[in-house]
Amino acid sequence: MMKQRWFIEQKKQHVASWRASGLTRQQYCELHDIPFTSFREWPQDVAKAERRASEPAVLPVHITEASPPAESFSPAVNEPVTLFLPGRIRMCCHPSQLNDVFRALKYADA
Repeated sequence: MMKQRWFIEQKKQHVASWRASGLTRQQYCELHDIPFTSFREWPQDVAKAERRASEPAVLPVHITEASPPAESFSPAVNEPVTLFLPGRIRMCCHPSQLNDVFRALKYADA
């Protein structure tokens, strides 16, 4: 039998349900077919995840100066922006999309 991987959201839900149930950990585990040896660590896992979620996320930003296009002397306002992300990921988008991109990146790690 392959060991099941429990995600933090599942752990949070089960810990909250267990606390509201009035059951012992052992009883709750038996009722929901959760290994007791795994479940007994979940309250600490949930607390750690909540502490991490409340910490501000800081992303390093490096701004490089681009040379203006040869055909125009106006600033390159509509030129694509390139983001270099961890994991050797490079993402290009237009400046008008940056708010949505940063919002998506903020919640992608959660």
